[in-house]
Amino acid sequence: MARAKDRTTDRRNREPEIIAAAIELFHRKGYDGASLQDVADMVGVLKGSLYHYISSKEELLARICVESHRQSSEIMEESLAAADNPLDQLRAFLHATAVWYLTNIERVSIYFNEGKRLTGERLEKVHAQGREFHSFIRSLIDKARTEEQVRPEVDPRVAAQLIVGALNSIPTWYRPDGLYSPEEVAGIYTDMTLASLCNPTPPPARKKAS
Repeated sequence: MARAKDRTTDRRNREPEIIAAAIELFHRKGYDGASLQDVADMVGVLKGSLYHYISSKEELLARICVESHRQSSEIMEESLAAADNPLDQLRAFLHATAVWYLTNIERVSIYFNEGKRLTGERLEKVHAQGREFHSFIRSLIDKARTEEQVRPEVDPRVAAQLIVGALNSIPTWYRPDGLYSPEEVAGIYTDMTLASLCNPTPPPARKKAS
């Protein structure tokens, strides 16, 4: 019994390594170019050992996408708790999301470039996650417009699409060894985004009342 327990514990401890290896390989070689054998070799286990955790390479990709969206969901919740008004909630969300994108470029690239290779319910789940992401941004813009924090002519649906497009393009141009840190780029992105929504410029962030 003790041996079985030890093996279970060891398998559980190797899972983060498997996910990390898959992220690196899927990003570097592409989902189609990487194999489970590549993942096993990088982790240092037999290929058969991977099946203690996953049933297929597609399931491994799905887990990466699910974990990435879970982080986005946490940022949504934290943003709503960070301020009392929708514009500052949007500000908090955009900044935190941009920082996460900039510090997790491999994950982000996989989600948007390789996630479409999922099939069936897994693909539908990724699509549903995308709709949730858009809906959250759109709802905050709509609420901020209702409170006259955003220009009345701004279409929340179009604005949300543009905001998401700018976010999703980050992995294509950002370089960690470039001129700006993730925090600096996130700040610039957030300020420019809010400036495009507000007239003439967005008011300074207000701290949530204690």
